[in-house]
Amino acid sequence: MTRGVEMRDLRLIAAIAQEGSLAGAARQLDYSQPAASQQLAGLEARLGAQLVERGPRGARLTEAGELLARYAAELMERVATVENDVRRRAEHGFSTLRLGTFPSAGAEIAPRVMTALAARGVEVQLLEAEVPELIVALERRQVHAALLFASGGEEAAFAIEGVQLERVLDDEHLVLLPAGHAQAERASVALDDLRAEQWIAAPADTDPSHAALIHACRRRGFEPSFAHRIDSFSITQALVAAGLGVALVPQLAITPVRDDVVVRPLRGTRIVRSVVLAYLTSLGPALRSELLDAVAAVSGP
Repeated sequence: MTRGVEMRDLRLIAAIAQEGSLAGAARQLDYSQPAASQQLAGLEARLGAQLVERGPRGARLTEAGELLARYAAELMERVATVENDVRRRAEHGFSTLRLGTFPSAGAEIAPRVMTALAARGVEVQLLEAEVPELIVALERRQVHAALLFASGGEEAAFAIEGVQLERVLDDEHLVLLPAGHAQAERASVALDDLRAEQWIAAPADTDPSHAALIHACRRRGFEPSFAHRIDSFSITQALVAAGLGVALVPQLAITPVRDDVVVRPLRGTRIVRSVVLAYLTSLGPALRSELLDAVAAVSGP
């Protein structure tokens, strides 16, 4: 099998082009001049072309030599990129970070985290699912990290062997009112002022937002009345806009806000869910650091 052009040949031609002499190229590459001459002669013989013209003022590349030098520069840059990528991925421990997210964080937080990681050279694959499915995915190591939420300090429910938790932000629940509602002109709304309202809530009684609303109303001495049970935040906004009820929705879930819907914080009662990042402790230290830095950068203080 005929020996082709090798990386050391490309380096030699690139050095000759840069130094303008075979002796300078030999010094740059830490070769002896006879060794550089022998390597060049062998390369020219294999290619069947003269690559360098020697003269009293040094060495000049021929047209064929200049062509090879241009290719050499491109190929050496590509090889350096490949080497750096392999080293980086070996250090990270994963060639791709698989990130899970619940839907509203997938719309607001995950894209910014992915952009920040991409700027650091980390490729991300995103999985959207509800929190129980994401926990299973973490347990089965189908994802390396996941954005989860818990209400009322229930992060302990995410205790998974080999998984670390990091707080991302507090996602406050806000009241959605139709634009013409009697409370819409106020800067904040008290639950007591909404005793007679019909509420639009999630279908499942176990939904954290639904459970938090019931708990907060009971603390104020009344049971909320539910007119509609909806799993879509966009449909919830449409029903509120039509005057068919009011709703309590996490802030992450109400972007964008319709023009015919008013969003107000609760007064006297604060209902918050914690958004946390759960990640495998087996993540390489470099990738773990980049992931945490990216999440911190997009979550604010």
